[in-house]
Amino acid sequence: MAAKDSSNGGHREGRRRESLTSVLVQVGVVALMLAGAVGFLVHRGGVKQQVETRMRAARLAAQRDNPADLNKALAELQALFQLDANARDAQALAADVNTRLWLEYRQPEAEAKAREHLARAEALDSRSGERHGAKALVLLAEGKAAEAEQYLEGLKTQGAKSPKLALAEAEALRARGRLSEARLAFARASEAGWREARYAVAHGEALLDEGMYGQAAEALKRALTANPDHLRARLSLVLARLYQGTGQDEAARTVSDVMAQEAELSPSLKARVRVVRAAHALAQGNADEARTAAEEALALSPDEHHALFVRGRALALKKDSGARGAFQEAVAKRRTAPLLYLDGARALQQAGDGEGALGLLDAYEAVFKDIQVSAAEGKQVSALERDERYWLARGNVLEGLGRADDAMGAYDRAMAVKGVNLARAQYAKAALLLARKDYDGAKPLLVEVAPENGQGALSEAYEAMGELLFAKGEYANGCQHFFFGLSRARMMGTALEPLKAKASDVEKRLVAAGQSTMAKAWKSEADSLLR
Repeated sequence: MAAKDSSNGGHREGRRRESLTSVLVQVGVVALMLAGAVGFLVHRGGVKQQVETRMRAARLAAQRDNPADLNKALAELQALFQLDANARDAQALAADVNTRLWLEYRQPEAEAKAREHLARAEALDSRSGERHGAKALVLLAEGKAAEAEQYLEGLKTQGAKSPKLALAEAEALRARGRLSEARLAFARASEAGWREARYAVAHGEALLDEGMYGQAAEALKRALTANPDHLRARLSLVLARLYQGTGQDEAARTVSDVMAQEAELSPSLKARVRVVRAAHALAQGNADEARTAAEEALALSPDEHHALFVRGRALALKKDSGARGAFQEAVAKRRTAPLLYLDGARALQQAGDGEGALGLLDAYEAVFKDIQVSAAEGKQVSALERDERYWLARGNVLEGLGRADDAMGAYDRAMAVKGVNLARAQYAKAALLLARKDYDGAKPLLVEVAPENGQGALSEAYEAMGELLFAKGEYANGCQHFFFGLSRARMMGTALEPLKAKASDVEKRLVAAGQSTMAKAWKSEADSLLR
């Protein structure tokens, strides 16, 4: 029995030792597993932190929006993808940045990357504005404006809202010629994305394409408030001012500053620099230099419609027959830019090519005739019915071609809009009636735009009223209106020499009419004004 008991005790002791060893092993395994889990979580947390840091840096760089900044953003994103290739919002941001380089900065090599990252963001189901905005812009680049609008409308019904979507909507509306709606969408994007220059730049450049120079300049100044170093904003702002007839010194400084960073410029920015040079040369009356600079711009970026436009103006200034073709090329590049048609027609008319000017306006009508806009009481009417600038331009061209009755009809349609150009339309019709010596028909129109208190805005309207009053023998009242015309023109910055010539002409006419005393008084007052 003793031996048996000893044996059982030994087994029990062995089991105890085995159990202790097993427990220790299990504890070790658990400890290793816990250490591994902690290590994994620490590593995962570190990766996540690095991804977030890279993403923040990429967004900040992208917000600055110059090509060099966008490339910095892509470098951050490439480093991020080494850590996590499935970061869906990072893929969407990469799609957005590459799309901007491709479409806004005319870097064709970015197209493949834009499409690749967009497909990846879609596969990962990114819900970011970058994904959807890039998708809409790619559709537009493919000529699918209606499809882009439908895509964005579907997102709206789901409650999606961001400045990127508003910008894409604005571009889609502009591509389809729905310019009044596009202006509102650009404004929404600019307001919502006020911290980023990109949106205000797009707004300003759209207004520039419409020939709304003052409004374009204001939008571009807002862009420079967001980023004073935004190169497109700086160049487009001085271009708007040159189109207005101002800003020559500022243009020269800006070109010098931007060219100091030439290594960082995309082809489109290099082209825009040369467009500014061309517009500057044109403002100085140097048509040959303007043409050369415009052609240099086109060599760098063949889609630069402003280069084609300035080239057309330079050719028109030289009365070169190639001007008509240059403007036709310009409108082919940007079909829905009124500037190219309306100002192009004016340039061709001044060059003596009235038929070419009318052809441009016919092309404008073909583009916009089927566009519908909202009118009073919820009605929809043709955009042309509300387009006073078009009817004014058409009237001027028809009048130059000797088609007075057709011109009168165009001026009537401009007046019917009752828009901001009403006074100019009234003056244009009155001047046509004056040419027919229809003084009774002209006077009511001129009374409205050239009031006797001198508060009218159009110097030419006061001159026309002066002509009418002289024709009726009302010399004293006529002198008063001529004086208001000179005063208004001087206030608007008209050069002194042509104003002095007009004043001298009035004096001679007074003398010829036997009004010598009044002629002396007129000369004294005019000389005092025009010193």
